[in-house]
Amino acid sequence: MRRLPMLTTTLAAAALLVLSGCSAAPAFTGTWSGTGENAPSLEISEDGAFAGTDGCNRMVGSGEVAEQSFEFGQFATTRKFCEGVDTWLSLAGSATVDGDTLTVLDADGAELGTLTRG
Repeated sequence: MRRLPMLTTTLAAAALLVLSGCSAAPAFTGTWSGTGENAPSLEISEDGAFAGTDGCNRMVGSGEVAEQSFEFGQFATTRKFCEGVDTWLSLAGSATVDGDTLTVLDADGAELGTLTRG
């Protein structure tokens, strides 16, 4: 009956793989960046804490994964005036991930912009 321990190990590994694939949080975690001068950037931790910049103002807060989106919740941000900087990230309400692209939406679900993983 040498097959039983090997079968048990294989089933346990398969279950772990399936269960780890169900966790949505890691899809959102990491560093996300825009392009160009004064580009926005955002870092999301596994516990939902996030910090970043809209290219001008710093922002910090805590959000949570809800189904297939990241809900930003309330966050603090500085309010400096930066001429010529599009501060769209400071209007974030939620975000979705598709591969290496984080699409940021406002509170009404309208797309504000995208950031790339890295």
